[in-house]
Amino acid sequence: MRVVLLHQYYKTPEEGGGIRSWYLCRALKEAGHEVEVVTAWNKKEKKTTSTNGYPVHYLPIHYSNELAVSSRVWSFLRFSLSAFKKVNSLQKPDFIYAISTPLSVGMLAKLIHWTRGIPYFFEVGDLWPDVPVQMGYLRSLPLIRTLKSLELSIYQSAKGIVAMSPAMLDYFNDMGYGKKTICVTNFSDLTLTNTPSHEKERTDRFTVAYVGTLGKANHLRYLIDLAEEAQKRGLKNFQCIIMGEGAEEPLLKKMIVDRGLFNVSLLPHSSKKAAISVLKSASMAYLSFGPYDKLWTGSPNKYFDALAIGKPILCNFGGWIGDEITDKKCGVVYSPFDPQSFFDVNWASLQADDTLKKMGENAQELAQKSYALDKQIPKWLTFLSR
Repeated sequence: MRVVLLHQYYKTPEEGGGIRSWYLCRALKEAGHEVEVVTAWNKKEKKTTSTNGYPVHYLPIHYSNELAVSSRVWSFLRFSLSAFKKVNSLQKPDFIYAISTPLSVGMLAKLIHWTRGIPYFFEVGDLWPDVPVQMGYLRSLPLIRTLKSLELSIYQSAKGIVAMSPAMLDYFNDMGYGKKTICVTNFSDLTLTNTPSHEKERTDRFTVAYVGTLGKANHLRYLIDLAEEAQKRGLKNFQCIIMGEGAEEPLLKKMIVDRGLFNVSLLPHSSKKAAISVLKSASMAYLSFGPYDKLWTGSPNKYFDALAIGKPILCNFGGWIGDEITDKKCGVVYSPFDPQSFFDVNWASLQADDTLKKMGENAQELAQKSYALDKQIPKWLTFLSR
């Protein structure tokens, strides 16, 4: 098969961030298929480079989490227009594999299908436009109706839909698309266990580490609240590490200073290896979303990375992930609106010698049985061959 993969946020392990599309392309190449990637980067020139033996076409479209809503929309539209031209200049593929977000990538795939007759698979990472509507980014009812219609038309025209979580699979089943939908979550790369730790894990310190985007959706002020409660209680062994970049980074820095917190460290965004090193040195990995249940249907890569290295998880939201953490006993789910209860209910048990060890073992067992690459990739490749 010959495949063109569209993903505005394609990243390599050296760049850090979500590298799902890197894994997918590597799998296609190893399975003997031809693959090309069309993506964007924050530079002023176009570039084509080779990664794992396949070409990656970088288009000069600036995007960052710090951009205003209007600037983000403009970035999405510019990428769609530029990517349309680029795809039309490439040898015709057997199909397009389009990765959302944003929804505009699905619109792009549908346009290519309509103009050139190329089928497409659509991978759904977040429910658009439901997520930006719930977060208050979209308020115009006519615009919301238009985007919902576009969403449905993208699903209807797709050859297949890849849902990135069981909750999303339920969503598509309810819509009547179950027969052409498969669930392929993010991956737990078990080789990450070989990554050296940022520092030796200390038994005299309880460290909660967050690695990822510092955006409105992630709502890291919840972790700041937790750190403040620990400091009020005089828990000198409790500390937080926040590693990443995003729109709320200035706010987080201000909150740390204003509240006089000495138990929170901010580290800059770095490579995948560096991020895993930080997680490995921590007592628990932190998962965070704001009070938007549409986001809880997602598949955050940091969850699967934590499972892969056998790291217990501290989670501040519900949904399918919150339920799974509780059911599999691989961490703690708490209410971010009541940080006092976390310490009242969980702190003593988390100090016991075997509690974190058992949670970590359960986490890695879940990764091995359900989310390892050798469990997810084969069914994905089979689905593409339908």
